[in-house]
Amino acid sequence: MSVLRVFPTPVRLALLGVLVVVSVCSGAEKVQPFTGTTLGGETLDLGDHLGRVPVLLDFGSIYCSSCVQSIPRLANLQNRYGPQRLRVVAVNLDTYGVSRVRRFYSQFKKTLSFPVVLDLRLEISRQFGVSTLPTYILVDREGRIVQTLVGYDEDRWASLEENVRKVVEEGRLAAEARAPVEKVVLLTPDNFTKTYQDSISVVGLTGGRKGPFTLRLNGGSEQRAVNYGKMFYVRTPLSLGSNYIEIRYPRQDGTEGNLAIVLFRQPVLGEGIESPFPEFQFHTADREERCSGCHQLDPEGGGEVAVITTFCLRCHGYLTDQTWVHGPIPVGGCSPCHDFSSKPHKYELTAQGSELCFTCHDDIRDKFFREYVHGPVAMGFCTVCHSPHGSPFKYQIRLPQGDLCMGCHESMKAKAAQFVLHKPFADGNCSGCHDPHASDNPSYFLKGRGEQLCRLCHDEETMARHKHPVGRPPKFVVPGMRLDAQGNLICLSCHDPHASDSDRMSPVPGGCGGCHQM
Repeated sequence: MSVLRVFPTPVRLALLGVLVVVSVCSGAEKVQPFTGTTLGGETLDLGDHLGRVPVLLDFGSIYCSSCVQSIPRLANLQNRYGPQRLRVVAVNLDTYGVSRVRRFYSQFKKTLSFPVVLDLRLEISRQFGVSTLPTYILVDREGRIVQTLVGYDEDRWASLEENVRKVVEEGRLAAEARAPVEKVVLLTPDNFTKTYQDSISVVGLTGGRKGPFTLRLNGGSEQRAVNYGKMFYVRTPLSLGSNYIEIRYPRQDGTEGNLAIVLFRQPVLGEGIESPFPEFQFHTADREERCSGCHQLDPEGGGEVAVITTFCLRCHGYLTDQTWVHGPIPVGGCSPCHDFSSKPHKYELTAQGSELCFTCHDDIRDKFFREYVHGPVAMGFCTVCHSPHGSPFKYQIRLPQGDLCMGCHESMKAKAAQFVLHKPFADGNCSGCHDPHASDNPSYFLKGRGEQLCRLCHDEETMARHKHPVGRPPKFVVPGMRLDAQGNLICLSCHDPHASDSDRMSPVPGGCGGCHQM
């Protein structure tokens, strides 16, 4: 039977991001054992310890600074009592990048005295209702949960150590042992969910505190939240994969409060980065209920475009605060793309992928489906490259063109580090030579073939000054020299189209001297 039924109220509070210590009476149901794989690849069965020795479960992440701070203390606890009197078991919730987790824990290999179980599918954490990190669950020698502590600071740790002592040495825990409930609450997004967005809004209740409230992403970058009195708000970019989001704030006693969630950003396109988390979508009846007491969440005035757009931009104004804004937003509002009557998720798209884009851009559909089609286009994922709302860059591309292309074509990064760069490549103008959507040319969607492509920029006058022969076989072939199908010299025989460490962007080591003995 799920332990959620043992203490429903504290679990509900934890789901809202409240830091709370829960003490459960001695009549609580026994913990159901689990099995898991440790960092070393061994199988751990909690059933081997339950009912024999008190167990302290530690749920955490390597991106959680509070979790990391407690590792040496957990090791000290384990060493103090020994495995015959207490069994500490850490459960790691990082669902992506196992090799990174192993590298991280390798720095503790001399002091780590307890096993670390990988909870890659979050089955263990869900069994215990864990939704905020770190979470410590103390189980007595009868196999019953006697305390759940969420969050980490000096006072909480002192409380946990004392309760561990009582369970180990006295075999009991005073029912009145509990810590005060924090009033600061993280409302959205939900913990252990995923999103396809590259950024997300984080909203919470201040509990009357003046702050400042600071968001820290993955233990690194920080930004200040806006404090509206009762609520705080901050929008943060997200990295691909796991994002550990912490909200920090000062308490009245001078210590630092901490709320934390894990949010996974899953790419629309690509393989190898995926998560079992459910997708987070705010506009559902249960999630809107948190905010509907103070905020109107449905547009007034029926379906009038101006009313709908103004309504949406109250919260989503950041989407259009850009140099280049998608045409439907100022002209047709949000409703041309979003269904305002969809259920159970409100404001769903009226169509998916490129089919939605072609409802307006149907006049250029054929251009996107020529003989050779760029991968994202073929899969209908226009938004991999283009923002559907707004961007600082023309055509609403998500990054400067060169950076956008290198996001997938990483081999070009090495080229960019070479000494001599072709001007279009140096300027990040990849589309000067390549069509980013589709082409009838089998060679990398090039806009022309051979010399024809080069002449798009290098005019007749420039080429007339070029004395090197083209279109005839070389007197001898040098390794690295490119020729056409007939074995004739072409522009690429002497010039790399992107970059080179040799003068005139020669692909042959030594430049001109690689062929001609100077």
